[in-house]
Amino acid sequence: MLGPVLGAAPLVQDVLVHPAHHRRGVGRALIGHLKERYVHCRFSLLSTDHESTSEGQRNHAFYRSLGFLSYEEKQMSAFGLPRVRTS
Repeated sequence: MLGPVLGAAPLVQDVLVHPAHHRRGVGRALIGHLKERYVHCRFSLLSTDHESTSEGQRNHAFYRSLGFLSYEEKQMSAFGLPRVRTS
């Protein structure tokens, strides 16, 4: 659920709630706990599906409801490297 800390930023990845428990506050409680636990950090980095997918649209709406902003909304940039396949 929580990846390695990158400098002063916790990396949140793969926060999943079983569909049988959706819309019961479980995800909100998990993220709320992480926000409290890492309140001292300068910023949090959360990655999720792109907003152009249906899953991404749901995820973006959920995280926005918890106060997260996209990089564009925060006027920040993010870069990544493509995976290198060795086979």
